[in-house]
Amino acid sequence: MNNKPNRNDVCNCGSGKKYKACHGLSSAHSYKQWTLIGVLILAVLWFFFYEPEPEITPNRISSPIETTPPGKVWSMEHGHWHDASTPPEPAPPSKPIPKKSTSKPAGEAPPGKVWSAEHGHWHDIQ
Repeated sequence: MNNKPNRNDVCNCGSGKKYKACHGLSSAHSYKQWTLIGVLILAVLWFFFYEPEPEITPNRISSPIETTPPGKVWSMEHGHWHDASTPPEPAPPSKPIPKKSTSKPAGEAPPGKVWSAEHGHWHDIQ
């Protein structure tokens, strides 16, 4: 015959509780317990072994990852190294730019204008 007690029978362990509340716990409870334990283990492993990616990842097109090779310069336009050119020769000294005339031109002022000696031209009257 069947030796397993019914759910509402007294548990055979001697606790005095009903079988369903003592040793007759359903497998769903056990399943939930093991699921919770598994989730906690995964959380602990993630905490110890997760390595976030760097906030700024180097972009090979905009900046080189390696150090500058001797005699080379990085071309952002082309995304690769170019031979370093010789420094440009200094430009010959240019002629000084003549200053504007600050004297008022002959004749009457145009309507609604006033002469600015500081700027050397006509301004609107304010």
